[in-house]
This record gives sequence, structure tokens and C-alpha cells, in this order.
Amino acid sequence: MTTSNASPPSRRSDAQINPPGPPLPVLRENGARLLSFDGGGVKGVSAVMLLDAIMRRVRDIELASGESADQTNRKPVDYFDLAAGTSTGGLIALMLFRLKMDTQECLKVYRSLAKDIFTPTLFGSKFLGSLFRTPTLILNAIFYDHEFLARPLKKAVEKVVDEYSNPSDKWRNSLVHPNSGMMFMCATLADAGESLLLRSYPQPDDAVPVTPKLRQVSESGAVNRIDITSAARATSAAPIYLPPEKWHGITFWDGGVLNNNPISQLWDSRFDLVQQGQPPPVVNFVMSFGCGHSEVKTHSIFKIFNTIARYIESFMANTEAKNLDFRRLVQRMRGRHDQDGHVKYFRLNADCGTKIFDMSDPSIMPALEKLTQEYIDGDAKQDIEQCARLLASRR
Repeated sequence: MTTSNASPPSRRSDAQINPPGPPLPVLRENGARLLSFDGGGVKGVSAVMLLDAIMRRVRDIELASGESADQTNRKPVDYFDLAAGTSTGGLIALMLFRLKMDTQECLKVYRSLAKDIFTPTLFGSKFLGSLFRTPTLILNAIFYDHEFLARPLKKAVEKVVDEYSNPSDKWRNSLVHPNSGMMFMCATLADAGESLLLRSYPQPDDAVPVTPKLRQVSESGAVNRIDITSAARATSAAPIYLPPEKWHGITFWDGGVLNNNPISQLWDSRFDLVQQGQPPPVVNFVMSFGCGHSEVKTHSIFKIFNTIARYIESFMANTEAKNLDFRRLVQRMRGRHDQDGHVKYFRLNADCGTKIFDMSDPSIMPALEKLTQEYIDGDAKQDIEQCARLLASRR
């Protein structure tokens, strides 16, 4: 990677010059391809594994058919037109589309990122923090301010950007970037409950928020100048786990408060793939990735605790509810002969049985990865094959 003698660009992008956005994609004849990542803390590793299985199969299919002789890992940004993510799902979308990683790179970085973000520090030691995890989290929440608690995320994201961008690129720290794939991360306005999509492309004129303060920031163009670190902190500011992000006088909570599964925001944003005033694009297929789904049995004297666990797993996370809503929409479009009635919808979400994983504990990742691999080799095998063949067609 080349270096520059010029001073490195500022981490923040609050200057009054808007970074140029990427060109609109040239859509394939069969229509657009959309990609969605749930939020799930460290459990996001499961989603990356699932997409990696598909992209590895895409490479095998292309090599076997003669479609391509390229032996390198396939990049999702070359196969999908728009990606969405929330919380750590937003970080995955950022890595794959804004920083243009392949899935193997993303998997390696995500494992490291999750440990950096979610391993608490006790007396300056991550080892002690992981050893005495729960009391460390309580002590840090009591005795330290928001900036201290958000520092691991900030440092982790900056480290990734430094490694996967060119130091001489004046827009390297901006979320909006001329060479980016099209993606966005969901954030939530804390005091009004409105969603804000933080995009790697300029906010369309007809997508301005409704809340007055948020609308003012958007219309001023500031939202198009947000830096990657601020955007990452905004989408990841999950109550309990990480502090809220304050940017331009606005306080953001994690996008998962409203859109932990951002499939509805992704579908609504398909309009961004064409110029304003043009008909909406035809969509070929939509892929949605969960971070592992648990079935909680409600019996015995622990029924009340099981009920609470199910509430946290299914309703606060709201991922499966969004999946069912979108599945119903697809069925209605087919029945009413909508222009997108032919759209293919895939939802991959590893079955974790009755095991409930703490989304803030990096130590659960090996066990979750094992279950995800079993899902890849079993129940998901047919869908992975079908998805890979659709992607490999390149039409």
C-alpha cells in the first residue's frame, strides 16, 4: 500500500465539503440483488460464516463452468447491489461493501473486532476483564463515562479502516465514498424513535427524516459527511452494552432498537438504486442473514426465566418477526402479480437449539461457529447451493 507525505486526513468528516458518492450500479437484466445482516453482537460471526459458505460455492461453480478462471475469493460487493446492516451487522456491511473485503477477510477481522469491542478491561487488563467479566462490566458502567466505554469500539474500527484503506485517500475516513459499494447502517434517534440510515452514498433528496432536528442535520448535508467511526458507534450503541453516540447535537441508540433485522429498511431503500423520478428497480432476490436462533422451552419451575429469555431473544431482537413480516409481503406480491412478484427471498439463520448465547461475550464464538457449521452442512445446504447458483449466473 502506498504512503503519502501529506498529513493524514482527519478522522472526522465535519468539513463543509461533501465527499463524492459512488455511481449507481448497472443492474443485471434479472434485477437487483439485496443483502441484509441482523444485529447480534459477537454472534454476527455466524452470519459471516453463512455468507462465506455461499461465496466459496460461487467460486467453485464459476471455476467448474468456465465462467471465470479467477482462483481468488469472491467479494460480495461484486455480486450484490445494495446491503444493509444493523449494529454489528452494520459493521459487517461496512467491511464488505465500504471497505470491499472478501468474506474470508471479513471473518478474520470480525473475530478480532468482536474481542476488541466486547472484552472489558479491568485495571488496564483485558485478561482480567474477561476472567471477571460481569463485575467488570458493572464497575465500568458505574465509574467511567461514555467516552471511556466507547473507546474499544472506536479504536477497533479505526484499526480496521487503517488496514483496509489507502493513507493517501482524502476520503478514507468518510462513510460516503466514491469507490464504495452501496450500503447503509441503521441508527435510532434516541429521543424520538426515528430511524436514520447512515449510507455509503449521498442521502437521496426524498429520504430526508421527519423529526425536525434530524431533518435539519440531513438537509444541511452533514449526514453525508459523517465519518466511519461515528457511524459505527451510532449503529452499535446498544442500550446496556455500549453508550449512546452523540453527533451534531443528536443522540443515537443502536439501530437494533427499531431495526435489528433491517430487511424492511433494505426493501424500502431499493429506490436508491435508480435516479429519483425513475420507476422502482425490479428486484431479483433478497438474502437475509441472522446471527443464530434459539428455541426456548417453557416448562418446569424456571418457566418465568425461560419466558424472559424468549422475550429478549425474539422480541427485543425482533429479528424473526421482521423475517415473517417480509415473507408475508413476498407472498402477497406473488399473489397480486406485482412487478416484484417473482422475487426470491432467502433467510439463513443457524439453529442453536435451546442454547442461548450472550451476544456480548466473545468466549461463546467457538461454540456458535460449531453450530453454524453444522447448519451449513445440514439444513442450510440446499439454500446455500441455490443462492450460490443465482449469484454465479451473473445475469
